[in-house]
Amino acid sequence: MGVGSILLWSTTIAFLRSISEKNGALDTAVFNMLLSGIFLFLIQFIVYKRTLFNRLKSLPLSYFYKVAIFMIIHMSLLYSAVGNAKTREAVVVVGIINYLWPGFTFLFSVPILKNKARYSLLISGIIIAFSGTVAAMLEGNRLSLTSISHSLKSDIQPFLFTLGGAAAWAIYSNMTRKYTIKDDVTATPVIFLITALFLTLIMLLKGEVPALHIQGKQYLELAYLVIFPTSAAYVFWDRAMKKGNKNLVAALSYGIPPLSTLTSCLYLGVKIGFGLVAAAILVVIGAILCRYSIK
Repeated sequence: MGVGSILLWSTTIAFLRSISEKNGALDTAVFNMLLSGIFLFLIQFIVYKRTLFNRLKSLPLSYFYKVAIFMIIHMSLLYSAVGNAKTREAVVVVGIINYLWPGFTFLFSVPILKNKARYSLLISGIIIAFSGTVAAMLEGNRLSLTSISHSLKSDIQPFLFTLGGAAAWAIYSNMTRKYTIKDDVTATPVIFLITALFLTLIMLLKGEVPALHIQGKQYLELAYLVIFPTSAAYVFWDRAMKKGNKNLVAALSYGIPPLSTLTSCLYLGVKIGFGLVAAAILVVIGAILCRYSIK
């Protein structure tokens, strides 16, 4: 299940972008979160039956405004970044920036969980990981302040949104440790539905109404996105963390950045350049250094 969740998550960016090109970023996010929340509720009702409502009642309200809020922010920013990136090449870069979250998780564990760290190793890991994102933005160009400035100006908003989303997910990961609840699986579909509501409110404030504008294979892509990367992957991951070899699964998860980059390039028809491969590897190396900096 742990390996399955890693493989499923590596396909998220590719399918999300493909649907967003036809349906719009926020529309896609709303319907993915809404349908995923409903799907998970149905699965839980089949498993837990009448006890599901008691489980929902027992969820502490504090969990949602102390912990779940960061997952909602992550989802909102990531979906907006993937959908609003100007080109498919920029989407691949967005995916690489998103996977700064493992390094950020260890970084934020110091102030949130009071972990002790070897700061020289931690800072080195963050710098190396960030250098990976720079390599991705400079794909095919020589390193200079001018080229970096041009890359940022061409698609600055999605890059910043993804960076914020990666930080939000890292904070969420630490907060789940700090504010542990017994039944966090039951909380997941609630979080998805709250996210859908939050994004709907944003659209309404902009004078828009969520709608599906997809046809043909996009329905299959949306069904896949709802059932597998968004729903099943989270259930699999939770099961693996609680019942499986946690260290092995965590180690394998470092393979998500290059795997996601490869999947996105193949599915979206983006040329797999050396810069993108190097960028993904640098992000992984940075995350590993951050991991070993924590005592």
